Amino acid sequence: MTRDRQRLTRSSGFTLVELLVVIGVIAILVSMLLPALAQAKRQARMIEEISSARQLMIAVQLYASDHDEAVFPGYLSDPGTRDERGVPVPFPVNARYPWRLSPYLAQSLETLYCADNRARLRALQRQDRDSYVYSVSVYPSLGINSYFIGGNNTEFPAAAANDRFGSGTVVRRLAEITRPSRLCAFISANSAASGPESYGYFQVTPPYLTTRRWTSQWSPETPPKDWGFVAPRYLRRAVTAAMDGHASVLGLAALQDMTHWSNTADRPDFTLQPTN
Repeated sequence: MTRDRQRLTRSSGFTLVELLVVIGVIAILVSMLLPALAQAKRQARMIEEISSARQLMIAVQLYASDHDEAVFPGYLSDPGTRDERGVPVPFPVNARYPWRLSPYLAQSLETLYCADNRARLRALQRQDRDSYVYSVSVYPSLGINSYFIGGNNTEFPAAAANDRFGSGTVVRRLAEITRPSRLCAFISANSAASGPESYGYFQVTPPYLTTRRWTSQWSPETPPKDWGFVAPRYLRRAVTAAMDGHASVLGLAALQDMTHWSNTADRPDFTLQPTN
């Protein structure tokens, strides 16, 4: 009887080999699941950024309704701009789009700082007030196409550009836009090559003006300025918001296509030519 009890006790446990086999099976299952989980997280972040892009375009349309169908300016000093507490903000904070557009977003900074970039917003909120207001204007998740949408009064003024390169080069009224479903207003942006600083910048700049401005190839190590601060962070694709209000993702080739940037572009490698 004692011998039977001992045999039963020994047979009720696992041997070392059996434990190693179980651990190996678990490790294999985990290795199979991790890529799927990473892909699911990336997809969730992309969907959230697409949602933010759509909300930005609703805000742009509300702005146009309040301003006789004028296009929301890409970069323009507006002394009437205020932060979420109603306090006026100075230049250059009031020239960048976040505080100018936030009233049309019900002051929802979470729309401007979405997905992984929301951690940055929480960090900014711990800064002193002046630093916070300034920094919020610099690092939104999506940058505005400030050169061709409303104009950039410092780098590419609308009046001067339209005078030099032809009327409609910089669109200032909705009626001027000939391909609203193609013309991008906002694109995923970044301000540094890697790390937590990699999410967000207030503007994106085009691949061509009078000549090619971007480097020919993009990689995760490419300095952001070399690709106009555009961030193809979703498997070499970036979220875009078009002037008809829809949002989508574009790959590297499409992001370099000037017909997505300029209302007057007639080919992907379009460059501006003076009219006089």
